Amino acid sequence: AATVFYENERTFDVMLRFEQQFRNDEQKIGDILIPTMDGKQVPLKEIADIKFVTGPAFIYREGSSRYVGIGFSIRDRDLGSTIDEAQAKVERLVHLPEGSKIQWAGEFESQQRATKRLAVVVPAVLLLILFLLYMNFGTVKDTLIAASTMPYAFIGGFISLWVAGIPFGISAGIGFIILFGIVSINSILLTALMKSLLQQSRNIGFAIDEAVRIRLRAVLMISLMGSAGLLPAALSTGMGSEVQKPLAVMIVGGILICFVLSFTVLPQVFYFAYSKSKINGNM
Repeated sequence: AATVFYENERTFDVMLRFEQQFRNDEQKIGDILIPTMDGKQVPLKEIADIKFVTGPAFIYREGSSRYVGIGFSIRDRDLGSTIDEAQAKVERLVHLPEGSKIQWAGEFESQQRATKRLAVVVPAVLLLILFLLYMNFGTVKDTLIAASTMPYAFIGGFISLWVAGIPFGISAGIGFIILFGIVSINSILLTALMKSLLQQSRNIGFAIDEAVRIRLRAVLMISLMGSAGLLPAALSTGMGSEVQKPLAVMIVGGILICFVLSFTVLPQVFYFAYSKSKINGNM
């Protein structure tokens, strides 16, 4: 900077440059005369090596430091495992000079923050669902029977992603929370009716068969409405679909799988829990 230009409270460095015809090749740059302390002038090529090198087209600065940004895109893989592999290879193969460092930023940084939030939100949601189930049933036994449907959300969600060939991500993780709520509704509807019919008939086989028959239509309607509403998003391929599609696929496929498991596995769990109970008059 030759001098400083002041504009109100701001200051700007004033840079001087040779005209284009005096700096367009190595020879002309080398002929630039440099004054010495004794008043003489020497060509720049006598005191410096002048050559072309490949460098950044623009020098970026952040926090008073220069940096070079290297970007890459990810396809057909989840972000977390890709960055973990890239970090391991960079740490093993890339050796930076002293004073330099590598910082991973961008979408990966956002994914890390979202993962930390989900690590808190998902357990909190599960605890809240367990609390609400207990408030609804009033007994630990019935609460655990209804809560046994929670793994159905993981099974249905992961099977859906695997069939669609979509890697797991934050969007799909949010879909788990929705599936937890849906399977909880299924379990409340079915478990409460099986318990009520068992107390009335004192026959566990009749209670299970009748409860499945009565609740089948209601739960099927809930599942079909949820799946049909998100089916267009699950089949989308346009711009932005990489965000909404994992969530939609997770819910569309997961709801249907959870529906099947709720009416096949949950009655068996209820049977084993109450087959030797005093309420069951046949035992």
